[in-house]
Amino acid sequence: MFPAIVSFIVCAGIPLAGAIYFLRRHDGTFSAFLTGVLCFFISQPLLRVPLLNLLRLKTEWLSLLPYTNIVLYFLFMGFTAGLFEESARCAGFALLGKKHMRWTDGIAYGLGHGGCEAAWLFFTQVLPLALQGNAGFGVLVGAWERLFTMIVHAGLSLLVLYGVKTRRIRWFLLAILLHTLIDFLLIFGNVWILEGLITLEGALALLLIIKCKKKF
Repeated sequence: MFPAIVSFIVCAGIPLAGAIYFLRRHDGTFSAFLTGVLCFFISQPLLRVPLLNLLRLKTEWLSLLPYTNIVLYFLFMGFTAGLFEESARCAGFALLGKKHMRWTDGIAYGLGHGGCEAAWLFFTQVLPLALQGNAGFGVLVGAWERLFTMIVHAGLSLLVLYGVKTRRIRWFLLAILLHTLIDFLLIFGNVWILEGLITLEGALALLLIIKCKKKF
């Protein structure tokens, strides 16, 4: 039960605390947070996941791809994740408008986006395991991964926001490329390699978040 509690605190508690913090700021950042939540939910559970499931049913090549070309499979999955999520970020910031193009808006959006993903994974994957009494050490590892993934989402959100703010598409394309690469690294399979990589990615994203504050 302890691993599930830790996972709940990370995957649901941190986003909830962030939501309360941004709501209490009274400067509009809560709107960016909610937009992040909404855009992730639309881009993944409502669009990408059902479309991929439909594609697997309608086409044989995608169903066989993990067995015929594992490298191409991970590239495809990573690219579609990047395309859908970064496009949602771009659309979200465009809809928020010029008043929400501050550094804090990027952070708020990123926590909303990454927090929604973390909560979604907790309630669809971790909670069922906990109810069956199977939430072990792997759940703690997953909580660690979600913590650093939320930092990565904040970094990617700032990249896209900067692209929208300056009207330069290269930052949007860079975000898609980085998202694709991050998801492609899942090909390594080994949990310790993956957790080491996501920790490194989170640290680099945190450095980006700090360094790019002056850009806003």
